[in-house]
Amino acid sequence: MAEPETDNAEALMSAYLDEELDAEGKSKLEAMLATSPAAQKELSGLQNMLRLVKGLPEEQAPPDFYEKVAKKIRRRRWLRGEYLIALALPFQIINVLVILAVAVVYMMLHLDVDVAGRKLERDPTVQQAKPPATPAP
Repeated sequence: MAEPETDNAEALMSAYLDEELDAEGKSKLEAMLATSPAAQKELSGLQNMLRLVKGLPEEQAPPDFYEKVAKKIRRRRWLRGEYLIALALPFQIINVLVILAVAVVYMMLHLDVDVAGRKLERDPTVQQAKPPATPAP
């Protein structure tokens, strides 16, 4: 992990190269450059790279460049699995429903068995409901 001072130096150098430093930032950068040869070397390397990049000729992007980039981004998202959740969701729901159906069927088949595994008997004192008699015409 980078040291906070290093992060601060990189931020100061970047702001300096982008001409975004205020007077306080410039004085901090100058003090750092005065005491650190490594910082001087880093800033010099960044300035050289910036000069080289600015010296490159401008290129015109092909007309379909943005479409191709967008397509590659979508493809990478698909491959990383962001869309796999959408595909897997129906299967997960079906799995839950199948498990629930199996559990209900199992419970219905074993309703007349108690915890010890003995078959339960019906209470003889409970009268079974008789269907209502239909009047004769």
